[in-house]
Amino acid sequence: MATALTAGALGPEGVLTWALDTYGDRLAFTTGLGAGGLCVLHLARRLAGRLRCVFLDTGFHFAETLQYAQDVAAFLDIELILQEPEPYGPTWREDREACCDHRKVAPLAKALEGYDAWVNARRGDQGGLRVGMPLIERDEVGFVKVNPLANTPRTWVDDYMTAHRIPTHPLLSQGYGSIGCEPCTRKLKAGEGERDGRLFAGGKTECGIHTRLQVKR
Repeated sequence: MATALTAGALGPEGVLTWALDTYGDRLAFTTGLGAGGLCVLHLARRLAGRLRCVFLDTGFHFAETLQYAQDVAAFLDIELILQEPEPYGPTWREDREACCDHRKVAPLAKALEGYDAWVNARRGDQGGLRVGMPLIERDEVGFVKVNPLANTPRTWVDDYMTAHRIPTHPLLSQGYGSIGCEPCTRKLKAGEGERDGRLFAGGKTECGIHTRLQVKR
């Protein structure tokens, strides 16, 4: 019997417990290696006992990111699945949006086939389209997106990382905030928010996996 998602269980652990009880093996986990996402994976690993997680290998990651992916997978003791795009396709040089669609949106849609729900680590205090997002979202075909950190501040993430000694991305100490593909990520300027260094098409604040993704059912 699934645990009810009640007002008393709306913290990250309560949301994840509900999602794991409700969807079981039909619940997908992915990571972009952000601090919040690693907290979610650490917590889910404690709750589930074992965990498979998809990482999108776009072909344009920093070398530090690829090494970090292996390091945190070993630290968290999870099975990390590298999902690659189809060969060829547009790159950021010609069209940033088409590049994201080819190297992130389409591979993720493929990775999520066969699942009923997907856990991600967006936070409302990251701004942009994330402000006010719910804990649970359902699209027009019934696919569910679980957002356990929707109402959780960055301070919770920092405290959790420290308390559980989760290693941080090495580029954070070099002035980066949110780290994506190398050609589309820059260091932060004084006073900027953590995601202001991400360079998306047309000045958008999302790469497309949370706006253009359509999971086949």
